[in-house]
Amino acid sequence: MVIKELIVSKGVNHEIIRKINFNTKGLSLIVDESGTEIKKSGSNIGKTTAVKIIDICLGAKTKSVLYYEKDTGENFLIKNFIHDKKVVAELIIEENKKMYSLKRELYTNGKNYIDDEPLKYEDYIKKLNTIIFNNNSSKPSLAQLIRKFIRLDTGNEEALFKFLGSYTTNPEYQAIYTYLFGIADNKFVNVNLDQINEKIDKDIEAICRKNAVSSIEEFKAKVELLKEELVRFEEDYKDVSVIDDYKEKQEEMQNLLLKITEKENLYAIKELKKKLIEEKIIKEEKNKFTVDIRFLESIYEETKLIMKEPLKDFSDLQGFHNGMIEKRKHLLKQSLIELTTEISEIEEELTKLRQHYETKYISFNSLLREKFEEKYKKYSDNKLKLNNYLNDYQYIQDKIIEKQSNDQKKIKEDNDNTKKEIVENSLNEFFKVLTQEITGETYKLLLNLNKDEFPVQAVGLNGKPGTGIKKALIACFDMSHINLILKNQYHMPHFIIHDKLENIDLNELKGIIKEARSFEGQYIFPILSDRISILGIKENEVVLTLSADSKFFRV
Repeated sequence: MVIKELIVSKGVNHEIIRKINFNTKGLSLIVDESGTEIKKSGSNIGKTTAVKIIDICLGAKTKSVLYYEKDTGENFLIKNFIHDKKVVAELIIEENKKMYSLKRELYTNGKNYIDDEPLKYEDYIKKLNTIIFNNNSSKPSLAQLIRKFIRLDTGNEEALFKFLGSYTTNPEYQAIYTYLFGIADNKFVNVNLDQINEKIDKDIEAICRKNAVSSIEEFKAKVELLKEELVRFEEDYKDVSVIDDYKEKQEEMQNLLLKITEKENLYAIKELKKKLIEEKIIKEEKNKFTVDIRFLESIYEETKLIMKEPLKDFSDLQGFHNGMIEKRKHLLKQSLIELTTEISEIEEELTKLRQHYETKYISFNSLLREKFEEKYKKYSDNKLKLNNYLNDYQYIQDKIIEKQSNDQKKIKEDNDNTKKEIVENSLNEFFKVLTQEITGETYKLLLNLNKDEFPVQAVGLNGKPGTGIKKALIACFDMSHINLILKNQYHMPHFIIHDKLENIDLNELKGIIKEARSFEGQYIFPILSDRISILGIKENEVVLTLSADSKFFRV
């Protein structure tokens, strides 16, 4: 796959801002002609903007890299221009003699298109992975593969082979490199399963630590011992009666409750009697003013028989009647006073009995509860511990089964050393020549298929390369890889995009320029104009020239 053209436009009429045609072989340079003062001011000329836009069209998710940098923060002029003018980037690529249009709207919530078909970002990435790498699987991902061909992260410049940074594991790098080198394309299946199994092992290890055991066998033995101890405890407990120790207190409580019941019954009877007397008093009071003539006549006749002096008139009779009522009321009130006193005494006794019962009840239950707790505490604790052990032990057993299932899903890897040696020899056929021509020293690549070790290593006569030479070796390694792709006709990119090459040693940069001219792939990178004459750059090798008066977005 080669990059043919980059078109950046704005507005609904798609007014072209930049149209860049790339050389399909050799150098395609983006030259910054801004003066020294402009560089010092930090003005954004945009020499890296073109390669960042290519990266975005090839799947990079973050568009803010076009107007944001850690050192300088946001460039609001560029940000507002992109959003207000609705800037769109279109990258034309060629794969197997077929042209593809990759289009991304660079503003917030902008859409993605492949051959004018609108796609969600996830579908855009999936289709790109198929077009560029003929890879229909999610692993290795497009981001993991394309980063080998587009090196823009300055933090990884000196990582040489670790183009995804140090957080990517050796097994992952193994899977990526064996894919990129055409050795194997199925290692990621096993890498994913290995990562899942590693997590399972960590979970099992954590549970063993939690339960103070060093192995699954020790865990099993501990569970069995605890089960046996609980069985013994249950047998011993059959002969223990908690209630028997408290029979005397229980009888005392029952007698006390019986007394309370008797007093409550007596209290109820007295209260009823009191109520009846009160009703009689009220009734007598009402009779005081009621006169029955016939009744009075009979009384009058009776009084004549018993009184020495008979009643002379009706008022005497009425006075006699009311006097009789008052006598009865007096007797009733006397009875009421006596009854009220008795009720008060019963109520006082009842209160004392209830308080005594409550005190005894609380004390009894407290002692009973303590006895139960004393008897059951060890049993309950051990039973709870056993349940926790059993849950954790079952979890471990389930995870072991899951791990075994994962192992069965693994694909048999092709670790054919012969194939590895063929690829290694092909790479070194290019790498040794390039390192000699560019750095003045011959280096050799060593490939390692051991999944726990890093897959690629460069060694020279003086050992591993130093920090100062690593940037030049990146160029040698990436060109060697493209040559391998072309030689074996792998379905992969035929281009390299590097940034910050102007920081490399001048002699090494001269060597890179010289070798890139005969390079069958594309080598795209930005460069400062003050090196153009020194390096002898040809006019046709420059695909874009920028300056203070002609910045990338022309703003």
